[in-house]
Amino acid sequence: MTKSALYYLISVLFLIICRGGFPEVILAATTNSPVIQQNPSDKQILLNGRIWRNQYSQVSGDQFFLENIFLKGSVTFNGRRFGNLDLKYDIYNDELILSIETYPVIIMNKEMVDSFSLVLGNRIFHIINAGNDTSNVLKGYANVLYDGPSSLYVKYIKKIQPLAVDGKNDLFYQDDRIYIRKGTEMIQVEGKRKLLNLFEDKKKGIRDYLKRNRIKVRQKDPYTFIPVLEYYDSIIK
Repeated sequence: MTKSALYYLISVLFLIICRGGFPEVILAATTNSPVIQQNPSDKQILLNGRIWRNQYSQVSGDQFFLENIFLKGSVTFNGRRFGNLDLKYDIYNDELILSIETYPVIIMNKEMVDSFSLVLGNRIFHIINAGNDTSNVLKGYANVLYDGPSSLYVKYIKKIQPLAVDGKNDLFYQDDRIYIRKGTEMIQVEGKRKLLNLFEDKKKGIRDYLKRNRIKVRQKDPYTFIPVLEYYDSIIK
């Protein structure tokens, strides 16, 4: 190797180290982190989808989950997990949207998205891809609120109400669905009565538990279902 070539190689190595290239790779290898993101080019793997365009600019409201902004999150894509991504969840079309700097905003390939998480404030939403098998009760993306011997899921849905604003503009509105897995069975649940009927074998004990702890179950707040499932799972062990 010539002296000039050696100097060039040393300069390149120096720049890589100064920019944090080597430390980032070493960190990923030594912390057992499942996040695979050693360099920005890895994110190109995620660009397997369609270019996104907003087709609903004339509809009041928006089609997104939580807020009409890109949220920080992670995606498990074809078995590999990528973190620190900018994501939007379109719950009208049940699609995940990704923004990567210098690339067009895309709709991610749903067949390759295993799951994803979104962060808003102190809350993390863990959303799985339940698939699109028409024989399944639960399909597409669903938020996992509780996962034990039984499980609780919420399917977020937005619909469009025609001419709902002053008789001139259409309006987005949200109409969510709650699902419970009991054993191998997946059931859509609407309200406290159907929830208690689902756990018929322990209904009296659950009623007493809710009354004793002053717990109210509300369809509009799926998180209030969690204590019921936790208690049921604890008494059937």
